[in-house]
Amino acid sequence: MVAHILKLKLRLLGNGFKRSIGQLIGVIIGGVYALGMITMLTIFAVVSAGETTIASEISIITGSLAVLGWAIIPPLLTGVDLTLEPSRFVHFGIPQKTLGPALVLSGFISVPAILTIIGLIGASLIWRLEVAILPVAVLAALATAVMAILVCQYLTIMSTALRAKRRFRELTFALLFLVLICFGPIISSVASAAQSMMDWLAPLTNVLSYTPLGAAAALPGALASGNYAKFAICLVLAIVYLGGLYLLVNKATAEATVTPPPEQRAAKQSGLGFFKFVPATPTGAVAARALTYWFKDPRYAIGVLLVPVLPLIFWFSGNQSGDYTMMFLIGPIIGILLGFSISADISYDNTAFALHILTGVHGKADRAGRAAACFTLSIIPVLLAAILPGAISGQSWRIAGDLGLSLAALLIALGVASLASARYTYAVPLPGDNPMKTPPGNGVRVALTQLGTVGSMAVLLIPVLIPYVIGWIQKSAALGLVTLAVGLILGMTLLVVGIIVGGKWYEKRAPELMQAVMLNK
Repeated sequence: MVAHILKLKLRLLGNGFKRSIGQLIGVIIGGVYALGMITMLTIFAVVSAGETTIASEISIITGSLAVLGWAIIPPLLTGVDLTLEPSRFVHFGIPQKTLGPALVLSGFISVPAILTIIGLIGASLIWRLEVAILPVAVLAALATAVMAILVCQYLTIMSTALRAKRRFRELTFALLFLVLICFGPIISSVASAAQSMMDWLAPLTNVLSYTPLGAAAALPGALASGNYAKFAICLVLAIVYLGGLYLLVNKATAEATVTPPPEQRAAKQSGLGFFKFVPATPTGAVAARALTYWFKDPRYAIGVLLVPVLPLIFWFSGNQSGDYTMMFLIGPIIGILLGFSISADISYDNTAFALHILTGVHGKADRAGRAAACFTLSIIPVLLAAILPGAISGQSWRIAGDLGLSLAALLIALGVASLASARYTYAVPLPGDNPMKTPPGNGVRVALTQLGTVGSMAVLLIPVLIPYVIGWIQKSAALGLVTLAVGLILGMTLLVVGIIVGGKWYEKRAPELMQAVMLNK
């Protein structure tokens, strides 16, 4: 029975590659990229063998990162391949002593698992010059890979109920996005602290060597240093951790086969929400609906999360280089990003777009309502980002210019997005999907459409940039006021034009828009 389940997993893995040519190409490209990274890691390990005094620390850090990555990313964020999920076998009556080991072993039959094993074995070649230690290093690498996959399996089974909850998925997405955004500054901080790396590297790896993250990975280093007491302790801990994890996975598997799937409950809503605060007009109704999406749909979270993150990134960059110029451009950047976000509004609607078609909402009302919702959420962050840098730095002469450029960027972006979204739609993550999911197909068209939209915003902003740049060079408050006046006039004009023309395109293309969003293309 164990062999039969393993053959089933192999067949499912192979059939997954046959599902579509695009998916197969994506897997091949991802696999080649991963193999390239593994090759670089292996070459580094081979070259560093005997040339570094921190081989033990490198082994522990590498193993710990592998286990930690498997413990966080698949169970909580992206999910894993659950084609052989324990609950799927509830009707077959397979004994637990057979089903448990089979499902545990099937977890090793996946592309990420195979790549992890290859990568850790390649990293163990840092001990290639130590003939007696190399076999221990290879076995430790295998044990670390097993530890990583067992941790992933256990946490995946235990977090299934949590991942079924929408708020949990939204929170984990937000955390992942923030980590990705801050990854550059984190790496920069580590690089700048490279001179004092040993001050924290040795204590950190010493602690990790007694945890499930690095117990197995610490074995070759302890043996090479002649610390046989630590080697024995880490060996015992690694065996205990692996055995305990195996028992936990078996127990979780047994419980999953008799536990019904978690129930999905509809969210409770009392009152009228945003509809209570808007005029009882078609424009107001569209604005209230759009505001509801902004607050409850995680696909809009990227634009919102960038608002507090961008100042931190630019401040950090300025603190490293001593040049805080980018801090004064936060306002227009936030304005363009938030304004551009409604260019995907109709695509995000999906089947809900039928509400607009069947109720006969006029094009101008639809365009104005969506723009009003985005403007309501964006205006305070844009104003703060435009005013605070000049006020804090004591350069009050530049506040008017920063304000004019920022407001112009927001208004122009809303106008262009109102026009573009009535003409172009593209594939987006469906409601309830992971917001970072990339839908297959029309990738080039999407990229060109978005590039053209943002490029149009930048070109239309040039009349405001001219007095702004001259005023910046001359430190002229008068030219800042000119920038403010030009920005408001041009921005309001283009916003009105975008709403009117976009409304006409919307009414003319309503059937085509409905068909496109239904097919998500």
